[in-house]
Amino acid sequence: LSQCTCPLLSLTADAFFKAAISLVPEVPRTISVDGKVRPSESFLLEFLCNFFSTLLIVPDHPEHGVLFLVRELLNVIQDYTWEDNSDDRIRIYTCVLHLLSAMSQETYLYHIDKVDSNDSLYGGDSKFLAENNRLCEAVMAQILGHLKTLGKDEALKRQSTLGLSFFNSILAHGDLRNNKLNQLSVNLWHLAQRHGCADTRTMVKTLEYIKKRSKQPDMTHLTELALRLPLQTRT
Repeated sequence: LSQCTCPLLSLTADAFFKAAISLVPEVPRTISVDGKVRPSESFLLEFLCNFFSTLLIVPDHPEHGVLFLVRELLNVIQDYTWEDNSDDRIRIYTCVLHLLSAMSQETYLYHIDKVDSNDSLYGGDSKFLAENNRLCEAVMAQILGHLKTLGKDEALKRQSTLGLSFFNSILAHGDLRNNKLNQLSVNLWHLAQRHGCADTRTMVKTLEYIKKRSKQPDMTHLTELALRLPLQTRT
């Protein structure tokens, strides 16, 4: 491929991805698998998570603004009619946070040969990072709002599981030197244990991991975090 073909390829890919996003609302609620009718949400979740991995390397269209495809996808996810008592929308939002975290890096983990991704196009541009942060805050607000709706007895286990999952996402992808994010992680840790529904074994292993990681260079801030993460004792 010559360099002159890259803009055309980028425009073609952009149109393809926009079309894929626009088809999400048309996904049927059930599909037939091996002759059995099954809910489609788990398949949609898997597709979108894989789709995010591709979006990382897709450059922004010059006429559509910063992170246009991500914003379009978030609108579709927000408007999609999810099954009652389903947490898949929140799992997808968590994957979006992973994508946005990867997009904020100075250099992306992978690229397509001769295609400039957003890390090359923006190079840490403040406008790009500001929009990235704005989207992160909006997605996090959706997750936290959903966690609040799970405060009833029949949903406390789901609340605990999702709270710990969100905590682990922040631990893996967030900068916990940020005081606001650090405090949020502590709150999520307490939420996961609040009603005695926590997976104690997983939380013990998580805390051990944090303590081990805190000994690495530039990770000493995790030492203080670990001190703020008590483990629930059961009698």
